[in-house]
Amino acid sequence: MGAVGRINNAGQCCVATKRLIVVEGIAGLFLENFMTAMAALKMGDPMDEATTLAPLSSMRALETLEDQVNQSVAKGACLVLGGKRADGAGAFMAPTILTGIKPGNPAYSEEFFGPVASIFRVKDVEEAIRIANDTRFGLGASVWTRDTAERTRLIDGVESGMVFVNKMVVSDPRVPFGGIKQSGFGRELGQLGIREFTNIKTVWIEK
Repeated sequence: MGAVGRINNAGQCCVATKRLIVVEGIAGLFLENFMTAMAALKMGDPMDEATTLAPLSSMRALETLEDQVNQSVAKGACLVLGGKRADGAGAFMAPTILTGIKPGNPAYSEEFFGPVASIFRVKDVEEAIRIANDTRFGLGASVWTRDTAERTRLIDGVESGMVFVNKMVVSDPRVPFGGIKQSGFGRELGQLGIREFTNIKTVWIEK
């Protein structure tokens, strides 16, 4: 599911998975499987059903993303897959994975709109929550666990407008959609969203 979430709309979706924070006990296996899934993506025409990775929205978007990756590697991130634009025509970025990311690195604090995954290895849930919250953004978070107490701790601890448990973040008209911090305020969709777009007429009659 991690790779699917990361390459949603070629990684250009607002709720596409940007940072993957994985506890040390499963990090090795996770990275191995994630790398296999990313490397298997097929770039091509988005109208072709065989395509699993479409191009970016423009050449400018590609240049921006490539520059972010280059700066991240120059500042210490470890490039374990991809890292460059794909050969041939079109605004295609090769599936890319970065690890070993520290504070101060662009991959730590910036959003990468494209098929570039930033993977963080942590010792426990508390460190995962700390890194998850160490950002100016807070639209949506996806947490994965089968431990009930751990699930509650993650839901309560992660600073985000939306938290999806054992599911990737999605937009669903039945529930409110929106974020906190620099990811905005207010909500769309759901009953709360309907009220956001409603003009309420206040009438006060003094007797």
